[in-house]
Amino acid sequence: MVEKDRQQSWSEFLDKKRENKLFVRFVFSQDFKEVEEFAVIYLIIFEDEEKEVIRYDCSKKEAINVHKFFYKQAKKTYLNKDKSFETLEEFIKDIRENWGIYRSRFFER
Repeated sequence: MVEKDRQQSWSEFLDKKRENKLFVRFVFSQDFKEVEEFAVIYLIIFEDEEKEVIRYDCSKKEAINVHKFFYKQAKKTYLNKDKSFETLEEFIKDIRENWGIYRSRFFER
């Protein structure tokens, strides 16, 4: 179980209609100098439910990967990235900049 003070999370809406949401959760290492695990998720609020569109995540035991739920069959791909704040920021930026594309793909499936 992770100590609560090492875990941080927050979310933000990506649009004025509040139908598209970015959720971020991460866990600091014991010394608070590195990221131990994280999840960066783009969610659509559709018919009063939150549906995952894309999720970047990793844990202590699992390497960084991306789940793409906008395909007919969801795809999970491992990424050759370091567990770092820079990588976390890269994924946040990707969702902020590309959520419209991911949303279109989600509804096309």
